[in-house]
Amino acid sequence: MRRDIRVFLIVCLAAFIASFVIQTLFQSVLGGEKSAWGGNPGWQREIAFWNVGMSLIVLQTLRLNDDRFAIAVTRGCTLLFLLLGVNHAFAFTQTPSAYFHWPPLILNAVGFAYGLKLLLAWRNR
Repeated sequence: MRRDIRVFLIVCLAAFIASFVIQTLFQSVLGGEKSAWGGNPGWQREIAFWNVGMSLIVLQTLRLNDDRFAIAVTRGCTLLFLLLGVNHAFAFTQTPSAYFHWPPLILNAVGFAYGLKLLLAWRNR
């Protein structure tokens, strides 16, 4: 697997693990008090479980070390970065006092840009 794709997938894995920690250990503070969406342990646990599943997919992709499979997972993760970033942008613009949203907005934008750069380079090779 190309080094740049491996690095991107490791970044994705770190993002999924960080989100799991935030959605489980810090759900009342970050999700409840500082988010435009408010807290709800049920949906926050579901997001955390979803992050466990995505972590497993990325981990297996890294282990398999197959470029074609890695590009497929990179496409999915890049799209997720875009969709999650847009979702946080809407929340932040609608409720500017909910400052929880700006860090994931920026991180998702960076992840999207990095993933898009990789995908365009892969396509043009």
